Amino acid sequence: MRFIRDIRFMLTASLFFSWINKGNAQQPNQIRWDVAATLPALPDGTPQPGVAGAFTGIHNNALILAGGANFPNGMPWEGGKKTYRSEVYVMRGDTVTVFPFENPAAYGASASVPDGVVCIGGENDNGALTQTFLLQWQETPGKVVRKNLPPLPFPLTNAAAAAIGQTVYVAGGENSERVSNALLSIDLAAPNPSWKMLADIPAALSHSLLVAQSNGSKTQLYLIGGRARTASGISDRSSKAWAYDPGRNQWAPVAPVHDEKGITTLSAATAVATGASYILVMGGDKGDIFHRIETLNAQIALSEGDGKAKLTEEKLSILRDHPGFSKDVLLYNTITDTWTVTGQLPYAAPVTATAVKWNGDIYIPSGEIRPGTRTTDILKGTISKPSYFALTDYIVLGLYFIGMVVIGLWTSRHQHSTADYFKGGEKIPGWATGLSIFGAKLSAITFIGIPAKTYATDWTYFFLLMTIILCMPLVVRFFIPYYRKLGVTSSYEYLEKRFSYAVRSVSAGMYILLQLGRMGIVILLPAIALSVVTGIDVKLSILLMGAVSLFYTVLGGIEAVIWTEVVQVIILLAGALLALILIPLSLKSDGAAVAHTMEQYNKLRLFDFRFDFTSATFWVVIIGGFTLNLIQYGCDQTVVQRYLTTPDEKTAVKSLKLGAWLTLPSTIIFFAIGTLLFLFYRDHPGQVNMALDAQDTIFPWYIVTQLPPGVAGLVITAIFAAAMGSLNGSLNGVSTVFVNDFLRRLSPEKGDKYYLRSAKITTLLVGLLGTGFAWSMAEQGATSLWDQFNLILGLFTGGVGGLFVLGIFTRRATGAGAIAGFMASAIIQVLLLQYTDMHLLMYAFTGLASCVITGYAWSILFPKTQNIQGLTIYR
Repeated sequence: MRFIRDIRFMLTASLFFSWINKGNAQQPNQIRWDVAATLPALPDGTPQPGVAGAFTGIHNNALILAGGANFPNGMPWEGGKKTYRSEVYVMRGDTVTVFPFENPAAYGASASVPDGVVCIGGENDNGALTQTFLLQWQETPGKVVRKNLPPLPFPLTNAAAAAIGQTVYVAGGENSERVSNALLSIDLAAPNPSWKMLADIPAALSHSLLVAQSNGSKTQLYLIGGRARTASGISDRSSKAWAYDPGRNQWAPVAPVHDEKGITTLSAATAVATGASYILVMGGDKGDIFHRIETLNAQIALSEGDGKAKLTEEKLSILRDHPGFSKDVLLYNTITDTWTVTGQLPYAAPVTATAVKWNGDIYIPSGEIRPGTRTTDILKGTISKPSYFALTDYIVLGLYFIGMVVIGLWTSRHQHSTADYFKGGEKIPGWATGLSIFGAKLSAITFIGIPAKTYATDWTYFFLLMTIILCMPLVVRFFIPYYRKLGVTSSYEYLEKRFSYAVRSVSAGMYILLQLGRMGIVILLPAIALSVVTGIDVKLSILLMGAVSLFYTVLGGIEAVIWTEVVQVIILLAGALLALILIPLSLKSDGAAVAHTMEQYNKLRLFDFRFDFTSATFWVVIIGGFTLNLIQYGCDQTVVQRYLTTPDEKTAVKSLKLGAWLTLPSTIIFFAIGTLLFLFYRDHPGQVNMALDAQDTIFPWYIVTQLPPGVAGLVITAIFAAAMGSLNGSLNGVSTVFVNDFLRRLSPEKGDKYYLRSAKITTLLVGLLGTGFAWSMAEQGATSLWDQFNLILGLFTGGVGGLFVLGIFTRRATGAGAIAGFMASAIIQVLLLQYTDMHLLMYAFTGLASCVITGYAWSILFPKTQNIQGLTIYR
């Protein structure tokens, strides 16, 4: 009894200290502001007064600040004249160097592209300009180079600019004739770049913000605030914001600018895109004092004598005693369409300055801090990257890893032959195999990816997973019987019996290559997501998942894989259900408000019946998803191997049905979680983490910050479980294919013990290779390269599926025709990738269809007698 009391006390203390740990954890969205450097004296030794309206950007790991304007000889109301500057400041590290700059100008727009800083328009003593040029920093010989670009179609000053890739956009601005409502673009990657007129902005504005940021599904431009002068002399101030979709060339309104008091106007502020879907807006003029000054100007123009003098003195008093501009730091979430005040600038807030992101930090160089007054400071903002993982969470995670090791040791007692190692002795219960089939295709990327996708978009991908149920009757009727009847261990053995060993080896080789490429990704991406939100080092996560998965898979073979996947699926679904129950309890909105929000943002859209094969329309999801899942559940060794572990065909069919039907409730759960996350972060806009660079981290972030200690550990453990489930399935599948499709052919005289030992060695080597890939990618940050690698390999799975369709559903297809079909499919897939914008899901269908059509046509043109008795659907 005392032992039980001690255990209870330790658990209670653990929970208590875990809650304290979470309560004292660093809050998200904290920015530490410092003065990174100050602008040096002018080349002639004159003290630097600072500049406003300078061209600003990043190139070759240097911050470039060019031109600008100031009042070096006194305030403007004291007769001081505005001077347009002709210097370029280059900041490297914390050192700032000044260089000469030709053609003085200020108040232009600028945007950073890979080739340099694009500088657009602006003004000088002669008025607004049409100039456009590129500034480049050349480390050797240490100078700034200017390259002229095509001029604007009309002069612009106080415009806004942003870049998406090599395309630069310019919005609004003004000149002596008008305030512009134009949106212009120039593609610098084009052979002959030129400015193009795009859809007009809904309102003519100057002093606005233009920021390129993702809304979860695509990158858009966001135009925020601004003002427009009028004939009365009193400007119209804007609180509005719009999103521009470059693909559709359309503007759409988004939530207006908000601060703690509600909707507010804002102009001449500065902003940066940060994280996966956030925009930080800093400083700016909310316009109350500016409006008062413009009103006084209008009244002064109409007054005479003492009245005029009093109004003028009132204006001068306002200018002299100006308190400065807004210090609010606003955070806009492009997905939930919400604003929140996330902090305050501790220094004087600049306007007519351009903020940039550089090496992960925010820099605001110089700018106007009060009328006529500039600052020489270069402000640096460092975004905090908090992590939350309590002691109890670590205990839960540790217990899971211990459990996986125990399963590996338990199942290792039964591994006496390759039949045991690859087929589990054909004695695995159907319910366990069914859970394993379900878990085999439910990776950690799915666990965190589906909620993230639904959080950002809607339910149009719902039917992608439902196609598993649609293709199930075909797999049950036409695929499983052949594997069971022929007594194969590898699904690719069927292709040799139907066609030739060449067809079998090509398909088996493609499977191995795809799994080798896939293993690194299924370990790395969850490790990155978990590292960001828990603080567990990426490499430690990779090492833990790789080592434990290797241990039980090498020892226990497919039996260990299935039983660990049973545990993993239970943990995964339990974690998802907990989140599904707990998120609604945190919502502030009532039922009517929730319904209105979901209708307003179309969050429950299921169908998109457009005949568009470049986006995830209903037809793309159904056709592509059905084909993809037919290939995976009918031909992929990772799943097929599980059909072979049951006592008989009837049990195998039941296991598939269980695994397939489980996708319905699980899909509803995951999609519902995504929608609930959207509602939660609309209600709690300050709880997001603007430091998260990947949208897929939104669900893990919610887990570790909002769920109680222990519960959070359980759900995070589910993500580890899903990642390990994907990994161990690939390990055992590759081992099975290598031994049965290649090694037995090369060394047919060896005994079964040799093949069993070879299978374990292969599993170990493949596991080490996959873990090593993930480790290497974590060091080099080369995930995009591996994504591309997996994309290219994925293009060929449709061709492999086509080989099985040719074999099972046709009598005239020959081995030579099958090879011809596979090769033609590969060529067609590469051409489609290169020359079309077809949606990725359609590649499974085009790969399968092109293989079948070409292979069948070849077989008709070059027929060959063959024995196919019992190998097709025909009797």
